This record gives sequence, C-alpha cells and structure tokens, in this order.
Amino acid sequence: MTEEQIKKIIKRLEDHEKRILVLESMSENIKLKKYNQKDSKQVNHSGPKGGILFLIRKGILKNKKTADDVWAELEKEGYIYKRDVVQTALNRLSKQKGLLVKIEEKGKKVYAQRK
Repeated sequence: MTEEQIKKIIKRLEDHEKRILVLESMSENIKLKKYNQKDSKQVNHSGPKGGILFLIRKGILKNKKTADDVWAELEKEGYIYKRDVVQTALNRLSKQKGLLVKIEEKGKKVYAQRK
C-alpha cells in the first residue's frame, strides 16, 4: 500500500468514528424523547420505578436531587416506599444507558435526568 492509500483509509476511519459518535448521541436523545412523548396513560407509573419515571416526566429531576429529595417528592405524589427501595430504583435507572445520571457530590450521590 502506498502512503496515500493509507492516509485515505485513516481519513475514512476518522469520518466513521465521528459519524458513530453522532449516531450514539442521537439514539440516547431519541430514547428520552420517545419516553417524554408517550401519553401518560401508556406509561406504567406503578411501583418505585414508575414513580421516578413520573417525576422525570414532570421535570422534577432536571436538576440534581439526592435520594432523600426524590423520596420526599414521591411521598408528595402518593408513592409510599422505604428510602432504600427508592435508592435501588434510582441506581437501576442510572446505569450506563439509563434515563438518569448519578454523580457524587460532597460524599453524597445525586441524580439528574440524562441529557
């Protein structure tokens, strides 16, 4: 292979990498938009996970919240669960491709809606 052919291949690989990154970020945004566009009657808001999804839909988790904050918001909405159950649901929703992101601030975990 000539040096020019190698440069073309490298250029194509770089272009592919850029396109893949764009597509991956678009797929995350599409998932979130699809969820937000669903009619609330179609979304199951039962259980602790459902309560957290309800809070996401209301926009309460657009800003960082601790598990205690989320637990208090759920109680306001009539979801009565133990704090550790809410914490578990938050952890599950904040996995790598989940709807939430988990950040550690001042030794406490805080959660927010993934953008």
